[in-house]
Amino acid sequence: MPTDLLRTFITVIEVRSHTKAAELLNRSQPAVSLQIKRLEDMVGYKLIRQKGRIMHVSEKGEALAMHARQILRLNDLAIGLFERKHADSLLRIGLPLDYGVRHLQRAVTGVIHAHPALRLTVRCDLSRSLQEALLRDELDMIVALYQGGDPQFLVQSWEEQPVWVGADALQLDAFDALPLVAHPTGCVYRQRMTDALSSVERNWNVVFSSPDIDAVQQAVRDGLGFTSLTSPTTLEGMRRVSPSEGLPALEPIRIGLFYRQTRFGSWGNLVAETLTEAIETTLQIDAKLRA
Repeated sequence: MPTDLLRTFITVIEVRSHTKAAELLNRSQPAVSLQIKRLEDMVGYKLIRQKGRIMHVSEKGEALAMHARQILRLNDLAIGLFERKHADSLLRIGLPLDYGVRHLQRAVTGVIHAHPALRLTVRCDLSRSLQEALLRDELDMIVALYQGGDPQFLVQSWEEQPVWVGADALQLDAFDALPLVAHPTGCVYRQRMTDALSSVERNWNVVFSSPDIDAVQQAVRDGLGFTSLTSPTTLEGMRRVSPSEGLPALEPIRIGLFYRQTRFGSWGNLVAETLTEAIETTLQIDAKLRA
């Protein structure tokens, strides 16, 4: 299958719009629609159905998307082998506010200090915003939390178990509705908490919300409510809420390293290896704290 058709298909279903996909791919909207039609003719099935302003991906379309992402990732990796490297190439990095940003930022800063010739920009944001920016070609490489499946540009992934935490003196039985401290809607941690509480029909309300991990941590230590964190981001003044206290178990989170191989630049492998090492070190710390 031609990779240009597959890339158009994946872009359309991820942004849920032929028009927006056309902007991202630097094509006209009719050209995008024609490419989708060519792909559907090639496979012999309807892949996308449009009902008014709502787009639906068919069952066959979902199945193709899983393989298409893998094909595109391998294609981008292969192209990257022959990319001409330039010492002055700029690498645009995205780091997640909702996962170990201090560890990752420290790792990237170390690379910058060790290699003064490296031209690099760093954007810290919520994972969902970083993934959208990568798709729009505003970033070249990101670390981000994701819900599952095989998203486009995913190169490597890990799992980590979040835990419930609260201030040392804050007790669960003091509340009918559990007060939550969380990142804004769209954060994977927030979704894990609300899904878990809904599964046991436990009432909750968000009493504090911020995209800044420092603000979330401080609100928890101040006793405003409970949240979910990974072990390395649990600070002094917080306590883990044990399962015996009645809060439901949280689903593991998935952390991914995503990048566009064709935008990798001269320093891409070095930065990717550095971020990978930082994530795996964080996971080792987590494992030791759980032991």
